[in-house]
Amino acid sequence: MPIRFRTGLVAAALAAGLLAAPALAQDDASGEVVARVNGEPISADALAQLLAQQTQGRGEVTAAQRQQFLDEVITVTLLAQDAEARDLHREPDIAAQLENTRRAILAQALVRSLSGEDRVSDEAVRELYDERFAGGGDREYRARHILVPERETAVGIIDELDAGGDFAELAAEHSEDSNADNGGDLGWFAAADMVGPFAAEVEALEPGEYSDEPVETRFGWHVVQVDDTRATDPPAFDEVEDQLRMELVRRSVQQYVQELRAEAEIEYEADWAEPAQD
Repeated sequence: MPIRFRTGLVAAALAAGLLAAPALAQDDASGEVVARVNGEPISADALAQLLAQQTQGRGEVTAAQRQQFLDEVITVTLLAQDAEARDLHREPDIAAQLENTRRAILAQALVRSLSGEDRVSDEAVRELYDERFAGGGDREYRARHILVPERETAVGIIDELDAGGDFAELAAEHSEDSNADNGGDLGWFAAADMVGPFAAEVEALEPGEYSDEPVETRFGWHVVQVDDTRATDPPAFDEVEDQLRMELVRRSVQQYVQELRAEAEIEYEADWAEPAQD
């Protein structure tokens, strides 16, 4: 199905793209030039990139639509040239936008080039799988909790538990969560399914134990009791291979960034900018 261009919106989008990419104004020795505007070339590669950005890979572009799009690019190029003739690109806010966009485009291009799957060997992926799942799959927890809005209330509940109170009854009486009538029972879950502080508390408790201090999350204050735990079967290698490979790719990119920072000469000009020393 042919793509329908929205002329006004295309012009606005192209303005952002062209003004942010000074490389479009340079001849590409290996590429075809499809038009020149006051001597400034518009390459076939630049036009194709802008078309791909506009269509997002959906549908076909007819010859008439390609011509229409080229006309939009020519119009925006004329506007950009006139803006430069008026020295608008030297205004501090516009210059900052251009520089920030240039940096972002180049940084993203480098990250993409560093993220090729060939940076990670099949052996490394298999080693991570063996390391990650040597002890079986994820551990799951059967737990219950009591959610209250105030820490003092949670402390009082823990005192009642210490005195022999029944967790399920206290949950039904005090908890503001939807499972209060069910004794605060959360069923089986993986720690990763819960918010950080709650997950950490669950992992620290043995079956039959409950919190000795209230646990705060964005939902309020919790008293947690773990009823049981179980290990799940590990996933098959082919089910998680892509996920593990991308994890190793991210690690590789992060390591490269750390090396760049370590080798760079970074001078902080503003007093507030320099990070605190450990």
